[in-house]
Amino acid sequence: MTSLQEIATAAQEIIQICEQKKTNKTDKEKLLKLQAAINSHIEDLTECEACGSIADLVVTMTIERVTAKLCKDCGINAIEAGKIKKPTTRRRSTRTVQKKASTTKKKSTRKPASPRNTDELYAEVEKQTSLKKTEVKRLDKIIQDIASPMNLENTILYVQREVDLAKLKIEQDVLKTAVTLLMAA
Repeated sequence: MTSLQEIATAAQEIIQICEQKKTNKTDKEKLLKLQAAINSHIEDLTECEACGSIADLVVTMTIERVTAKLCKDCGINAIEAGKIKKPTTRRRSTRTVQKKASTTKKKSTRKPASPRNTDELYAEVEKQTSLKKTEVKRLDKIIQDIASPMNLENTILYVQREVDLAKLKIEQDVLKTAVTLLMAA
């Protein structure tokens, strides 16, 4: 039997077991064995490089310096035509790439600074707001995840909502100071 036929028979056995009114431990063990058999047969399957179909019998054929793994039908067609036709991948034009690039949302214009500068910034915010370093980092992450640049007032409102959703207990004045310092960097 071929791998595809083995998979089909194992699947039928699984269906028969699943249609039983009551199943027990031995049925579960049979299902696991059938699953393992199906997985091993699936690993034996290969893809035809010409048409993309999956088959258990694929032939590696070379004609005019072109080598490909072909299924039965594509192999016969290649012999009759005297050449192997591999599908070519379509190249995208530069216009579509530029169009997609312009439609994507822009991240915050602030670029991540060197680790030393961010550590200094976090230390400064900690000192002025008495927040923990983890809270400062979380606020900075919220600000950096904003899709497009906002003005300071809208950023503070946005961060306040995110802080409320995260159930962080940060006072509004402290939050405003921290966001202002993080945005200024």
